Amino acid sequence: MKRLLVIAVLVLAPVLLFSGSQETDDAIEALAGTIDLSEWDRWFEAEGYDADFTPSRYLDAIIRMQEPDPSHGIGSRLKDLLLPGLKSAAVMLTVLIGLAVCSAAIGGLSDASAMAEPAKITLRVVTACAVLVTAASGIRTASGAVRLIFRTTELTLPAIVGFLVLGGMEHTAALLTASRELLSGTVLYLLETCVVPLAAVGGVLYALDACGTGRLASIGRLLHRAAKWILGTTCSLFLLFTAIRGAAAGGADGLLLKTTKLMAGSVPAVGGVLSESVDAAFRCLQFVKNALGLTGTVLILLIGAKPVLSVFWTRCALRAASMLAEPLSGKPYADLLRGLGDTLHLLLLAELAAVAMSLLVIAPVLGAGRIA
Repeated sequence: MKRLLVIAVLVLAPVLLFSGSQETDDAIEALAGTIDLSEWDRWFEAEGYDADFTPSRYLDAIIRMQEPDPSHGIGSRLKDLLLPGLKSAAVMLTVLIGLAVCSAAIGGLSDASAMAEPAKITLRVVTACAVLVTAASGIRTASGAVRLIFRTTELTLPAIVGFLVLGGMEHTAALLTASRELLSGTVLYLLETCVVPLAAVGGVLYALDACGTGRLASIGRLLHRAAKWILGTTCSLFLLFTAIRGAAAGGADGLLLKTTKLMAGSVPAVGGVLSESVDAAFRCLQFVKNALGLTGTVLILLIGAKPVLSVFWTRCALRAASMLAEPLSGKPYADLLRGLGDTLHLLLLAELAAVAMSLLVIAPVLGAGRIA
């Protein structure tokens, strides 16, 4: 590998010797030409984004040191995601408060009747089913979001790993491959088969309990605690693995690049010039590599933003409704809303953990192969 790197530098030497800004730009564009992000673009558009803002265009803007188009930039994308979620949350909050008003009215009318207690029980069951149906969209969104985020991460890695191998940073490339296997083989399995089902079943038990104070609600709280413990343990172990392997891989690649620089500097007569050429070549390589890693990070954030914000606004609507409904319909209905709010809160944590772990997979790219 060292010999191949030296040969590559010798090939680039005519461009980089006594280089000015134009020659450096040409070298960066030549490296960028080896990157094909067409699959990223297709996936981005398949998830509902228009073709005016694509990962390939964003990468090109970074490499050319240009300001991305504000009308189609990240801020505009996030704004488009925020407004629909706010409208849906407002509608949901109105429906939940309406249920509280109806519950209070029907409960007041049935107090004087001999059928007061059966009517209240029926009312609680109907209300619980209505609330569960209202929150079901958030549960479905969160359940599918974890796999969507991990699928996006798997999609980004081949292009990044290929560029790292091309640049001689094979240890970091191997780390990304190992992290992907751990992410898709173990972490995704635990989130899909343990965390998300436990959270969802806990919310259903809150709804079936109808008043939030019985045995089913207690089982639901126990399931939520178990899901939190599994989620926290999984995230901690994955962070520890990535941090240790990332430091080792980055150090090994940095040592390889330093050794190559020393080898080029030891060539008689032109060693000093070649050493500077090696340094310039690796600076160009690192610039393109960091731009590619940043583009992958933006792709994951934008793909994950839609389901995360959807669940967040649904959870906020439930929490706000629980505070506003308690004076109207009493504590049982408010406890039901808080229980389902806790369910969505746990699912939101699972989504955020999926995004964070996906970013941890790409994070070593931004520090790989640094040389002094």
